[in-house]
Amino acid sequence: MKNILIINDFVSLGKIAGKMMENVLSYKGHNTFFLPTALIANNFSYGKNAILDCTTYLEDALKNWQNLDFKFDLISIGYIHTTKQRDIIYDYVKNLSYKATILFDPIMGDDGSLYPTVDEAILENYKSLIDIADIITPNSTEAKFLAIDYDKYKKAGKKFLITSVKEDNKYFVKGYDGYDFEIPYEKLPKRLTGTGDLFDGLFIAYYLEGACIEESAKKTVETISKIYKMVIETTDQDNINIEKYLNFIY
Repeated sequence: MKNILIINDFVSLGKIAGKMMENVLSYKGHNTFFLPTALIANNFSYGKNAILDCTTYLEDALKNWQNLDFKFDLISIGYIHTTKQRDIIYDYVKNLSYKATILFDPIMGDDGSLYPTVDEAILENYKSLIDIADIITPNSTEAKFLAIDYDKYKKAGKKFLITSVKEDNKYFVKGYDGYDFEIPYEKLPKRLTGTGDLFDGLFIAYYLEGACIEESAKKTVETISKIYKMVIETTDQDNINIEKYLNFIY
């Protein structure tokens, strides 16, 4: 059992964001701490939303856990709501007295465009958090807007997984773990929310079991494909009620 800290948003509707990841990692037997950066009524595709900023709670919780000497094997950083949150998280990670794996998924857009709440300041916040990450998992849209200098970060020892890459009508995950690799997958019909969050949760679970990054990503792609097919074949939902499909996980 590992101690895992998930820093991400809490979305009330559906199983997405931190709720999705927490379900997967708890099922795999890990001690999971879910620290919300914001409480969000629904995903941004609905056009209207209600958001509660959790900066004060974020800061207080991290200070409290430092005082209690809680240590985490892996820290996953996702949705960041403000520049102050970026500063709090950056300083917390930089000042850790122990080694933890830092996974960073810059949740900021999809399908070629940024989410409505992401302005230039937030984009710069996400760019700066790459510096403290060991593994970065943007989708292809996020990777484009981050304008990642891959050569620079490869030399710095960063590892990458870029999801939802499309080239020549083929889909795959691009990765780097000391070498470049690609993991092809079948593009399935219908769009389901939360698949990126499911990817992060599954990848962390397999990675913490000792698989390398490429093997962990392959297992993740295989598992998501099985769950995705089952959802679209047996329901008319546009989200994944992950509790029904946890037995699909290796």
